[in-house]
Amino acid sequence: MKNLANADDIQIVKLLRSVLSDSMLPACAGAFVGWNSQEIALVAPYYKQTASLPIKLGEKILWRFRIPSIRLIDSAQSGIRSTEDAEQLIDWLRTSYPRLAIVFSDVMTDTPLYTAVSKAQAIGFHIINNKPTPHHFHQFKGSYNDFFQKKSSKYKYRLRKNEKTFAAKFGSDYRIKEYRSRESVSEFLNAANFINKKTYQYKLFGESVDESPESMKFYLDLAHGGVFRSFVLWHKARPICFIVGAQSRSGIFYYQATGFDPEMRKFAPGINCDILMFRKLYESDRPTMLDFGIGDGTYKRLFANLSKQAASPILVPRTFNNQFPVHLHKLSVKSNEVAAYVLDRVGVKETIKRMVRRSS
Repeated sequence: MKNLANADDIQIVKLLRSVLSDSMLPACAGAFVGWNSQEIALVAPYYKQTASLPIKLGEKILWRFRIPSIRLIDSAQSGIRSTEDAEQLIDWLRTSYPRLAIVFSDVMTDTPLYTAVSKAQAIGFHIINNKPTPHHFHQFKGSYNDFFQKKSSKYKYRLRKNEKTFAAKFGSDYRIKEYRSRESVSEFLNAANFINKKTYQYKLFGESVDESPESMKFYLDLAHGGVFRSFVLWHKARPICFIVGAQSRSGIFYYQATGFDPEMRKFAPGINCDILMFRKLYESDRPTMLDFGIGDGTYKRLFANLSKQAASPILVPRTFNNQFPVHLHKLSVKSNEVAAYVLDRVGVKETIKRMVRRSS
């Protein structure tokens, strides 16, 4: 096993692309590579980051414990061919980086990596966020109209109603703009940041799409690699919804984040931005698949035609310093699960959720 820590090296990037066919790699910090004789047996690209263990009251984050970590990106699943490879990687990371947590992204529950992660407690890790949750996709077949016609009457009614509500407010004074070039990144981030600061995701969770030097460099790197593909829905000169995306050379469009202006909520800007984006994707440089990422949001269910189970687990080293934050985080998760179950049983969960989001 070896850590290739400089993924900017052109030879390393070519090596990783040849194995994974994933053009998101230029933004990586490096990759862990294992050899079997002269053959590459395992490739696991990673980022350096800080793992966050939030303490939450409902959707409100009260505090975050932060632990130094490395994050294996989605492509790591393509490079790990067997449970044995995955177990060896995790064990090697444990001994080589004993103080770092290991963060995984969208691990499908039917993969060798998920099997290995589920066993990690036996070698000295706390396992966080390992509960499976839906992971939705959209496979591109035929036309957008073909997709729409296959949906249920209830689905068609909902989308048509949202389109009519949107049209009644904005008429023809709107447009969706696609961003792909390095020159367009600044305009996109400016528009997305304008919207994002108003959203409940930012106010409750601190989720941000901003114009910081780090963000600018990240998206410029994606654009330089030819994978940046994002959208903004404009009403005249005002941005009202954004979608952050990237499309790999293998034809997968990653739907990474979205947000809309809450002042426009009743006019359904989010759903209509999705509709307009899908029409563009069907018409030009069509992906083979759109990956919504982990989570069960309503908009994901509306536009998905394929679903699997996945998790984004965190392996936290079982050290003295990590005991308190891990156990407090687990207590917070369990308390919120019990509260959500009770509120759901009495029929007020969704009402309270909407009230909290709109008051943010």
